[in-house]
Amino acid sequence: MEGMVCDYLERLLEPCLPADFLASVWAKKHFYVRGWPGKFSPLLPWKQLNEILRRHRLDFPRLRLMRDGKSLPTSSYLRYASGGGSRKTPVPRLRSAELERHLREGATLVLDAVDELYRPLEELAEGLELTFRERVQINTYAGWRTSRGFDLHWDDHDVFILQVAGRKRWSVYGMTRPHPLVGDANVNPKPTGAPVWEETLEDGDLLYIPRGHWHVALPLDEPTLHLTVGIHNRTGLDLLGWLTGRLRASEIFRKDLPRFAGATERAAYLEDLRAELLNNWDASLLEGYLGELDESAEPRPRPGLPYAATDALLPPSTNAVVRLLAPRPLELHLNDGVIEFSCMKRKWRFAREAELILRPLAERRASTVSELCEAARGRLEEKRVLAFLRELAAHGLVAVEESQDEETDVRR
Repeated sequence: MEGMVCDYLERLLEPCLPADFLASVWAKKHFYVRGWPGKFSPLLPWKQLNEILRRHRLDFPRLRLMRDGKSLPTSSYLRYASGGGSRKTPVPRLRSAELERHLREGATLVLDAVDELYRPLEELAEGLELTFRERVQINTYAGWRTSRGFDLHWDDHDVFILQVAGRKRWSVYGMTRPHPLVGDANVNPKPTGAPVWEETLEDGDLLYIPRGHWHVALPLDEPTLHLTVGIHNRTGLDLLGWLTGRLRASEIFRKDLPRFAGATERAAYLEDLRAELLNNWDASLLEGYLGELDESAEPRPRPGLPYAATDALLPPSTNAVVRLLAPRPLELHLNDGVIEFSCMKRKWRFAREAELILRPLAERRASTVSELCEAARGRLEEKRVLAFLRELAAHGLVAVEESQDEETDVRR
């Protein structure tokens, strides 16, 4: 299971091993991996970026043009037209010639959450979420001249920079305030010294920058395209916020503050609060919080039309692919002849035989119907396997879709 979970991270970091990276680099320091030309190009070819811009109604701020740290007016590359018919809500339309003119003059094109618009990036984000157990978002940055898109800045999340095409010059300065947060009362001062690392990322290179580390990137007067993979990690403040919710069950924490009480009564009140807080602050607190985060994580949408909207729920072919939708690794437990696990805000319980289907899905995340029938051969008849898959699909735990070959045949 552990190897499968780290699969996507291993491909990004190659030749570095994920275990080494997580032990000595993650959240501690920047990290550079020299790749090879074309390593990341399948993730978002220029052709596919053009298709996304053509076929989606992209609006500000998801789509924006940046130059020298400033956002260009949206009216200079977007127009808003009527939705047609009786619809009065305006919809964004790209002004292609104007957008291209801005890019020729030095603007950087920024497209947020592109993992929702192209399947290879969606699969990469899903795979990394299995490792980091946090939300992952992938943004696109494309530039042509020498103007920087953003000024020297820091991000409130960890990022992997994947150089897809061309080159870009990066400077990393490290932190000037330990672990800064957006909205901090104290200012995070800009660095005044030289960068701690400076290098030109080539096609296929990777750069990891932890949260709070100042950095800036410059195009080199050539087409350049990179992806930023952002991992939004939790902090101690998030843990405290969660604990606050749990303390609503405590009578002492629900009581009004003793504003008009004397010093003795106030002291006793604070001591009661402290005792109740420490009673909830035990060795299992962090594990409980992280476990609840995993159990409440929501899956990405993956509709299975047309079959999912029929009584059959499944495509007729046994080559159909069954995909587990749980956004975190499944931890299966066998108790008193019942297989149990928690995910997607639910506790699931099935008969022991269900493990024959659930185990391959938990380990591989996707299997064909025929593979699952084969895994259960001798223990479950095919019709029982299909019935169980229909049940899982009806509850949104799996999505079942036609194989790529069958989709191609349909298009023909």
